[in-house]
Amino acid sequence: MLCGILLSAILAALLSGGRESAARPEVRPTFATQKAERFARDRIVVGLKKGAPESALRALNRRNGAAVEERIPGTRVRVIDLPPNLSVEAALRRYRGSPDVEYAEPDFLLHPSREPDDPDYPKLYGLKNTGQTGGTPGADIDAPGAWDVTTGSETVVAVVDTGVDVSHPDLEANLWTNDDEVPKDGRDNDGNGYVDDVHGYDFFNDDASVYDPDDGDDHGTHVAGTIAAEGNNGSGIAGVNWRARLMVLKFIGDGYGYTSDAAAAIHYAIDNGAAVINASWGGAGYSQTLKDAVDRAESAGVLVVAAAGNGGSDGVGDDNDTTPFYPSSYDNANVISVAATDDADLLASFSNYGSRSVDLGAPGVGILSTVPGGYASYSGTSMATPHVTGVAALIKGKDPTMNAGQIRETILGAVDEIPALKGKSVTGGRLDAARALGAQNREPASTELSLSARPRILTFGRRTTLSGRLVAANGDPLPGRTVVLQRRPVGAGAFRGFARLTTAADGTYRLSDVRPAKHTRYRARFPGDGGKNFESSTSPVRWVKVRVRVTLRVKTGPLQLGSSRTVRGAVRPRHGGRVTVTIKRNGEVLVRRRISLNEKSRYSFRYRPRRPGTYAISASYPKHRDHLGGRSPWKKFRVTR
Repeated sequence: MLCGILLSAILAALLSGGRESAARPEVRPTFATQKAERFARDRIVVGLKKGAPESALRALNRRNGAAVEERIPGTRVRVIDLPPNLSVEAALRRYRGSPDVEYAEPDFLLHPSREPDDPDYPKLYGLKNTGQTGGTPGADIDAPGAWDVTTGSETVVAVVDTGVDVSHPDLEANLWTNDDEVPKDGRDNDGNGYVDDVHGYDFFNDDASVYDPDDGDDHGTHVAGTIAAEGNNGSGIAGVNWRARLMVLKFIGDGYGYTSDAAAAIHYAIDNGAAVINASWGGAGYSQTLKDAVDRAESAGVLVVAAAGNGGSDGVGDDNDTTPFYPSSYDNANVISVAATDDADLLASFSNYGSRSVDLGAPGVGILSTVPGGYASYSGTSMATPHVTGVAALIKGKDPTMNAGQIRETILGAVDEIPALKGKSVTGGRLDAARALGAQNREPASTELSLSARPRILTFGRRTTLSGRLVAANGDPLPGRTVVLQRRPVGAGAFRGFARLTTAADGTYRLSDVRPAKHTRYRARFPGDGGKNFESSTSPVRWVKVRVRVTLRVKTGPLQLGSSRTVRGAVRPRHGGRVTVTIKRNGEVLVRRRISLNEKSRYSFRYRPRRPGTYAISASYPKHRDHLGGRSPWKKFRVTR
């Protein structure tokens, strides 16, 4: 079994029975924010540098009395089993000190994202809310509207979780099958490194049994049912996607799991054709091993839909902007972070949130779905997440050419905005399946992009701020969109991009500390989303003009008549030619001198006043194509007899 970052997965036994039986109150998961063990004490995870020999790691292990317990296939990640006398802290110091090690990390405590359930919500209000549970009609994802477009196809969805009851009558028809593997012959027929992986793999027990009744595989079974319980079969419930293929990748069992197993499961999903990965779990510890797996999924165009998490031991949701929850908080273009809402379109009290880190909400309170032997209602961001996963699979099945980023843009651009999520999520909205599917069948909407620059005239070395707003043609803001800032300095032939920004919840964007070297035109460009939802747009061009900075230095103390004083300064940026030095006596212009600049754009001369009085000196440089002219501050001194 691959080992890595420990996940707490305290999953309660469920009441067996019919299709609408309720779950008993569950044991609450141990949260990373509690004062509990935050990482496994008997192992660490090590990433080897590219080109580093395995012999170097073996030598390092011998010196520390450690051993490689397992490797994640296709990566340079190794799980190191530590001896009892070597602490994790000491091991990290030693392994991080090796020139052959890219990183070494502890095994932070994570957990599935589930809350105790409420048995009074036995119906699928999340798909269509008529007020049947006492909530607000319409506080749902409008699945019937999406089903008018498509009820799904054989899109492969990886359920990275506990195991799944593959014999459940509402799931067995929608299982992914590895056709290159011969069941139960004890051989790796397809050569992918896993024996008998017919419907997926059990990374926790390191075998092909993806359902183990003794391990409490209810959580994964519940998640799988929301994604793709068989629809229109006259039995049980219907998933969001009636026909998706469920790849079961178990890494949580018997109350715990490891992040290296989760990472291995993600790599398996990528290698075996999954289009969407559901991650209804997470924790506060940043793992490079897990991040590398998510990065690889992004490169492969695979979407990762992740739970935002259920807060800490107080049962109240936390702000993921300040306390990240991984993998949902990874800043990847293929990750969707999901909060939980209830049947009245309110943010669930237990749900994490974040105006910059949580993308949207979905129904996650009292969600009825499959469990081993029947059906039950659960609550949690774990239950919200598979709603989004199911819609993502519907979109992918409708248009297989769409990549993870395009699917993400489609979903986030089609939310139903609700007050409870304004300022609590990037989009300020709850999942709307019908709108997301309808977005694929309508002409892309036009957009408008504004841009302002303040100040628009500045001295060289000073900064300006570029800001603007992206809205749809109807004036609605477009949050979470990429805006490219472009510039064309005077004399340049074309605009070129220099910064990529993401619009905020109100559609605005802002970039401070822009320091143009010379007169520069700026514009903003929204590239659109490939014609799926929104057309591209370009802002008006804004000129920012730059004034040369002229400096002048001279002593300002009294000067005895007959003595001289050195005057020096510079022009920035560097220029050739001359500065004009103006000298006043008692407020009247006395003389103007033209002084040549040297190769470093500096000047210097000595001045000997001929009469007593108050003198003031300033230098100026004329305007030209690249810059406005500039003048130094006036410097004064008195000349006495």
